[in-house]
Amino acid sequence: MAPPPYTYTHSPSLSPLSTQPPQSLSTTSNPPIAHLMTSVLILRQPKSQSQKDSSSSSSQSTTTKASPPPPAEILLLRRSPTDSYPLKWETPGGSVDPSDPSVLAAAARELYEEARLADPHFLAHVGMAPSINADEAARMGEWGIPPDLEDAKDVDLVAAAGSIEMKVTTFMESGEVWGKMNFLATVDEEAGERVVTDPEEHLEWGWFTEDEVRRGRAWRRVDGVDDGERREKVLEFTSQAVWGSILESFRVGRELGVIV
Repeated sequence: MAPPPYTYTHSPSLSPLSTQPPQSLSTTSNPPIAHLMTSVLILRQPKSQSQKDSSSSSSQSTTTKASPPPPAEILLLRRSPTDSYPLKWETPGGSVDPSDPSVLAAAARELYEEARLADPHFLAHVGMAPSINADEAARMGEWGIPPDLEDAKDVDLVAAAGSIEMKVTTFMESGEVWGKMNFLATVDEEAGERVVTDPEEHLEWGWFTEDEVRRGRAWRRVDGVDDGERREKVLEFTSQAVWGSILESFRVGRELGVIV
C-alpha cells in the first residue's frame, strides 16, 4: 500500500526549507551532523467557556460575558515501556529518511506516523529555551538522556544558499552528533482531538500547559474511575533539550500571536 501524501503548509519564512534536500543541511553545521531529526511542536489555544457558548447558541441576540481563555497547550506523547527511553514524554518527531524531499516533508511524515495528524501548518523553527532554570531542571526527575551526556546546544545553520539562518539543536548519542530541527506548528482544531498513536511506540498522549511542562506535573483523571477522581501525574521527558524546546515553543507561539 502506498503511503499517504504528507501534505502541509508553511509560513513564508520557511519556504527555503520546503525545497532544500535535508542532506545538504547536515553538512552546514559546526560540527557536522551525523543524523538529522525533526520534531513538531503542536500548539493550540483552547476556547473559553463564553466562546463555546457563543458558537453553540443559535440566537444572535444573546450576549455572553467574555471570559479569559484557558491556558495554551502543547501535544505530548509518552514513549512505550518497551521502547528506548521508556515512559518518557516527548513531542512527535523522528529521523529524516533518505526519501524525504525536505525537512518539512519529514516533519509532516513523522507527525502523521506518530499521531495520525495531517495537514500541519508550520510557523517557525524553534531552538531550546535561551536559559534553563537550574532549580526547575533539578526538580524534573530523571531524564531519558542525562544532560551531561547529552551535551545539547543550539548551533547556527545556514540553509538555501544563505537565504535563511536558523538554529538546530545538536546532542550526543552513541558517540555521534545528532541534530534536531524543531518546528512550531498548528493543526485543525478538531483534528487535535483525534490523535492516534502506535502502542509499540507510544503508550499515551495528551495536551499540556506551559505550567505543567515547567513543573513536570499534571493533574489528570484516573483511568477506570467513574467519580472523576484526579491525581497528579509525573512528567519525565526524554531529555533536557526536549523540555527546553517545548518551553521555547510557548514563548515563540505567544510572540507570533498563535497563543495568548
